[in-house]
Amino acid sequence: MRKKEGILLILVILIVVLGLTGKYSNILGIIQQNIGSPGDFSGSKVISDVVVPAANAAETSTQGRKVNYEQLKALSYEQAYCYQLLNEDEKKIYVEILGALNELNGDVTLSSTDVEQVVKIHEYVCADNPELFWVNGYQVKPYEVAGETVQIKYSGLYTMNRGQRKNYQDAIAKVTDVWLEEIAQCSDEYEKIKKAYDLIISNTSYDANAEESQNIVSVFISGKSVCQGYAEAFQYLLKCSGIQSIVVSGTAFNGEKTEPHAWNLVRIGENYYQFDVTWGEPNYQADEIGTREVDWEVSYKYFGITDKEIYVNHTAEMEIPLPECNSTEYNYYVKEGYYYEELDKEQLKLQFMEAEQSGTGVAHIRCDNSLLYKEMVTYLIEDSKVFYIIKEHKEIQYSLDEDKMCIDIFWNI
Repeated sequence: MRKKEGILLILVILIVVLGLTGKYSNILGIIQQNIGSPGDFSGSKVISDVVVPAANAAETSTQGRKVNYEQLKALSYEQAYCYQLLNEDEKKIYVEILGALNELNGDVTLSSTDVEQVVKIHEYVCADNPELFWVNGYQVKPYEVAGETVQIKYSGLYTMNRGQRKNYQDAIAKVTDVWLEEIAQCSDEYEKIKKAYDLIISNTSYDANAEESQNIVSVFISGKSVCQGYAEAFQYLLKCSGIQSIVVSGTAFNGEKTEPHAWNLVRIGENYYQFDVTWGEPNYQADEIGTREVDWEVSYKYFGITDKEIYVNHTAEMEIPLPECNSTEYNYYVKEGYYYEELDKEQLKLQFMEAEQSGTGVAHIRCDNSLLYKEMVTYLIEDSKVFYIIKEHKEIQYSLDEDKMCIDIFWNI
């Protein structure tokens, strides 16, 4: 992915536009009304100040917790995606494995004599339950008589004891209680999902060196994580809010190279949608491939998209069968009214006024086709008509993504 920056000064006759004539996937730039240096935009991250419990900490009280892990057990599997894929016998084994992992038990006798079945169901349990952050693997011990397996003992592998786990749970709850209260105030599933998405991105920094980066601890305690942590934290918040989701494992091409990656499938109504919370951090790819950062906190290019859209640069690599995602009803741009099928100047004006009045100072636009995208770029950026819409501002930062046909425009409020 090639990226270039552009600066356009509109009070002088000379108009400089860098990178608008070639086919670039993402272009960053600044439009200024007055000659001078760019304004000082300082983006911020709200990082949790929760102290990570010491390894030898004793168990503490859970009194006062709004969402506790005992409640989460009952909440968990019956409506979970993977659980619903199983037959009745397999569901029984699922419950046995989940019970063992919740109790940190070892050598539990399962009602199965099929090793491959147990391996599959363990993966299903872990896929449905992101709160199992203390689980680091498992062991299966088959017992044979005359060459035939007659019993299987199952043991989880754990990174901590019960007291340590409880203290981590309490530390996580100090953050998630507040976040879940905000999510609960939302009016419907779409708004709840958007709130969870925004909270994780706005309060988490991508850090390849983050501790506990493969689970929810990294997001909710340190505020630093990688894609697996982002995806599991998103799934956890949705699960606590009664919304079905699953973490998808695979690879993604970030514009420079293909790397292991994780993202989410989420059910809204009767349909499933693709979400990549990590790529919802607008500076994630800038950090990865060394381009200038932007100053808005959240991107929605990978919010509620279809299989066709995500599999352009993502590849799922997992044994769990996945549902099709082909609905656009709850795509961010469609749902919010920011999806344009023509250059509608009145709608653009309304969108920018809404962003101004709400205090966000950012407009996300997606075009139906490449011709409209180019027309929109010409109108807003090359011809600087954005200043006819936002008259009180002297400098506009923008990001252009021709592949996604998306335009992001930010101004300092």
